[in-house]
Amino acid sequence: MANKTVLICDDNPVMHDSLSAYLKPEKINVISTFDGESALEQLKTNHVDVVVLDIMLPGIDGLEVCRQIRRFSDIHIIMISAKGDNVDRIVGLEVGADDYLSKPVSPREVLIRIKKAIKRSERNPDQKTFTLAELKVLPDSYQVFLNGEEIILTSKETELLTFLISNAGKVLTREHILNAVWGYEYCGDTRAVDTLVKRLRQKLLRNDVHFVIRSVYGVGYIIEEKK
Repeated sequence: MANKTVLICDDNPVMHDSLSAYLKPEKINVISTFDGESALEQLKTNHVDVVVLDIMLPGIDGLEVCRQIRRFSDIHIIMISAKGDNVDRIVGLEVGADDYLSKPVSPREVLIRIKKAIKRSERNPDQKTFTLAELKVLPDSYQVFLNGEEIILTSKETELLTFLISNAGKVLTREHILNAVWGYEYCGDTRAVDTLVKRLRQKLLRNDVHFVIRSVYGVGYIIEEKK
């Protein structure tokens, strides 16, 4: 298997040095960039598996970088912020980030999340399939099809959709979804679930489909065929 590549975009050289010290022994290549413009240039000319993106950057900030990445790529994005503000967390998820950490961050924790993202991206030819009306989800390869057309989702969007469709017809609480999709103790706001559901609806729900992602007031969400 070819070595994987992580792009780090942070204006602090110490962050690059500390993360590289953990990534390189794992045979993970590192591309270092110190501003958003450079990160976008590197992503358009190199194969990258995961992006570690700071919000506070010179020039265009990390949120705008994330928005621009999502125009051409579904790459896994781990966003990092020194603010530790839930507003930043929610905005980061809204613009397309898959994961979010507040500084100071542990390089080992970042490594663990990078390795999990890489593992999820590796395809399994004997994967299971979930279908509901016009919707087809192949969770192991992170592929989603609507009426036979492949729909590009981020990894977190695909994981949320997989969890919903694998429990089609059941009401799932926000806390249950957070635990299942994030896979670790999430120290944040359950609005992260609302943000991901909003993004899924924007990408999947059309007039000609016969399924719905329905809100259950005060509880959570359910995916089901239209009656």
